[in-house]
Amino acid sequence: MKKYLISVTSISVILILLDQLSKYFAQKYIENYEIIKGVFSLEYAENKGIAFGLEVPQLLVVAGSIIIIPIIFLMIYKELSPNHWITEISSSLIIGGALGNVIDRILNGFVIDFISVWKWPNFNLADTFIVAGILLIICFYGRIKKIN
Repeated sequence: MKKYLISVTSISVILILLDQLSKYFAQKYIENYEIIKGVFSLEYAENKGIAFGLEVPQLLVVAGSIIIIPIIFLMIYKELSPNHWITEISSSLIIGGALGNVIDRILNGFVIDFISVWKWPNFNLADTFIVAGILLIICFYGRIKKIN
């Protein structure tokens, strides 16, 4: 457990720093920068809602996140083998991404989004980390599940 905690904490901190740094630059320098016409652009947006812009009071989202993040961490630890590197990476991605967005909500009252792909709502690196972590668990579940 100790090695797993140290590893996940270290990777999560690095991911949070990358996320916050990217949001800082997005807030400071990005308005609308089209990279591939109609497909991919950088567009600064302030998301006061949750997934797909659904409106929910900020206090409820922050409080819910503070309760849910440790529960998710414990569920991953109990269900998956903590000795597998995929478990460490996927846990770090989910926790780092979730905490990156919680930090935004606490500091700003909204989440900074700046990546725009085709018709999807704008998103950020933290959102990407969360999705990647979940996809890793789904794709490699058979290899990383704990055998009781």
